[in-house]
Amino acid sequence: MFAAALLGGCATYIDRLAVANQATAVGDYARAAGEMNRVLGVASTDQLPAEWTGDRSLAALERGMLQQALAGYPGSARDLSAAEQELELLDLRADAIGALGSYLYSDSAKTYKTPPSERLALNPLNLMNYLAVGDLDGAAVEARRFQVMRDYLDSENIEAEGPATLGTYLAGFVFEHRGEGDRALRYYEEALASAALDSLVEPVQRLARDHPYRGPQITQLLEPSEGETTAGPERELLIVVNLGRVPHKEPRRIPVGAAVGIAGTLISGNADFLRYGAGKVIVYPELVDTPSSLGMPLVRVDDRDIPIEQVVDLGAAVRAEYEEAKPTIILAALTRMAARAGVAEGVRAAGNAKSGVLGDVLSILVEATMVALDRPDTRSWTMMPGRVFAARVSVAAGLHDVTVSFGGAAPERSITVDTTNPGAATVVVTEPR
Repeated sequence: MFAAALLGGCATYIDRLAVANQATAVGDYARAAGEMNRVLGVASTDQLPAEWTGDRSLAALERGMLQQALAGYPGSARDLSAAEQELELLDLRADAIGALGSYLYSDSAKTYKTPPSERLALNPLNLMNYLAVGDLDGAAVEARRFQVMRDYLDSENIEAEGPATLGTYLAGFVFEHRGEGDRALRYYEEALASAALDSLVEPVQRLARDHPYRGPQITQLLEPSEGETTAGPERELLIVVNLGRVPHKEPRRIPVGAAVGIAGTLISGNADFLRYGAGKVIVYPELVDTPSSLGMPLVRVDDRDIPIEQVVDLGAAVRAEYEEAKPTIILAALTRMAARAGVAEGVRAAGNAKSGVLGDVLSILVEATMVALDRPDTRSWTMMPGRVFAARVSVAAGLHDVTVSFGGAAPERSITVDTTNPGAATVVVTEPR
């Protein structure tokens, strides 16, 4: 019975994604998506689960990015939108120890709660699906959803700067090409406040000619070109490259003394529970970098090399968020360790009343079983892109060949784009390997 319990408690989320992660690492995205079907409890990538229990909403996010990597943009949009309806936001405040203990340490049977960085990145990443198929209205809906979530996080004094930069960049592009110039400039102002983005210089100068909005970043950008006029392109091509994956969580063991040092001031004045921890270790979810074999993307449009720049490092944003929450995560692990040890002490006392040997044996067995079953929660959006790059170029009407390569580490992507209709076209390339 104990052996069955131990075996049943061993698989964490990252363990169950082992095959999908291996397939993704070698670029076999179709196989990885098939593995996510298994986690979702469905037979094909065309299906969504009938019940959104446990970590199925997270699995839908994973499959959504794999579908985007396969250029299955409608399926990706469906998966990401469906997951969005089921997700709850994780409370990362320092006083939410109970919630962190449940969702970040052990209780992975409960519905997945997404941290702010993942939640705010969801809509910009889904917005790309609509841009890729030329659906500017659908992209605008995602831009508005992004703004709603951003406003909510701001009201809670929660920052997610990296995803916010990505969202404002893409939202500005959407509203610029919907003819809402002042709204676009407001988003570009916010994007420029977070990063120096050369690809926004020409669009801002062009929009500022006919629209009055000015912010500090736009004002500074316009000063060298005061009085200049820039004719807007009849057709513009946006190329977005999602590269690699953000760090993921793996179980880690550290001595209790080290854990106490990390938890620091979060430990209350009553440290009696530490007497249970002498000579013990705790297990917690540590954030680990996800290796990538890809180099800097290189972009060509027809026979032209096109400069491309990094818009955001989502991996760095995820890590910063985790490091801020880590002391609370460790404290939750310490608390659970003390609870297990307390139960074992009770068993020892009861056993010793009958036999000193029996109490010790039962205590060790009970605590060992509880440790094996109490696995850290390693759930996170592992397929979220590590870095996002963008390039913008004016093109003539007609067909254009876009090639994205990665220094030979992966097969180059070739896409033919039709820019016959005036306005903007978008190429989205997602490579999570």
